[in-house]
Amino acid sequence: MIHLPARWPTQLLAGTLLLTMASGAGAQMYRWVDEDGQVHFSDTPPTDAGRYDREVLDRRGLVVERLERAQTAEEREREQARQAAEAETARREAEQSRADRILLQSFGSERELLHARDDRLAMVDGNINLVRNKLSSLQEQHEEARDRAQRLQAQDRELPENLQRRLSSLERQILRHEEQLVARQQEREALVERFNRDLKRLRQLRQEQEGPAS
Repeated sequence: MIHLPARWPTQLLAGTLLLTMASGAGAQMYRWVDEDGQVHFSDTPPTDAGRYDREVLDRRGLVVERLERAQTAEEREREQARQAAEAETARREAEQSRADRILLQSFGSERELLHARDDRLAMVDGNINLVRNKLSSLQEQHEEARDRAQRLQAQDRELPENLQRRLSSLERQILRHEEQLVARQQEREALVERFNRDLKRLRQLRQEQEGPAS
């Protein structure tokens, strides 16, 4: 093995290499630079080859292959994070492309999209009104049952078992319908937000298709 300072003139390095190979070295040699900047030549790879980038040279001293050093754990982590980020970006771009294609196929114009939005909102509003009316009816029934219970209690009379069951049932139904009402209202808000996004995106896609205005 030959060790040479990294700053040796290139011609001198090449001459030394060719002389060594001509004197009986193998068909190829390895060249690498260690952490101290020292250049090494050998007909076998370094024992700790994973630490260094190295080059394989032929009999003429020409590089026929470059071998990279092994990555550190930190470098592997960074590389994995980079690959994961690239994969996530590619996935998002593919999803956006698919969504754009569906949007363009579904709506030929902004007017069509707005009609679809109004139809969907009308259905959701109808469901909201049904739940709200049912809730109002249940609250009235509960108020009547509660008033009856209060009158009986004012008379120091025991509440009938069926009245107690009715109050409990009405309270459960009221709670369930209140939750349904909140869910339907949230559904409406999400629907409006989605159609607003779709409308904005449709305008962008139409502008891209039409090109810049002349």
